[in-house]
Amino acid sequence: MGTIGNGNGGASVPSAQPPASSGSALTEGEVSSAGLSATTLEGLAPTLSLDNSIGAGVSAWLNNKRITGLWAINQTRNSWINVNGVGWKKLANNSDSAIASLTMLSAHAYEKAAVVNYREESDAMVHEIYVW
Repeated sequence: MGTIGNGNGGASVPSAQPPASSGSALTEGEVSSAGLSATTLEGLAPTLSLDNSIGAGVSAWLNNKRITGLWAINQTRNSWINVNGVGWKKLANNSDSAIASLTMLSAHAYEKAAVVNYREESDAMVHEIYVW
């Protein structure tokens, strides 16, 4: 295990292994010889706080499903599919071309009783469909 300082009060020398990887923490002697205090070491621990302005999302693929129903209405970007064993899912409404394409793929899968794999995002909408 390497040391934190060079013993001469000079710049730190990188160690080959971090102290935690050897299975033991720094001893009091190593801490004091490096000119560090326990409170200084506590502040050196890496931390990562989540930015509240960024939403955490989950994407999930559901495979080997069949579309058993379609629903659409004369409204802007409002189309739904019924997935066997899952229930009704809204198709992504982020653009006109996206919802038109997803609706056409879903209608084809429904007509042919084809197996589909689809990706559902954290907004509970279907954003991607593969028809087999």
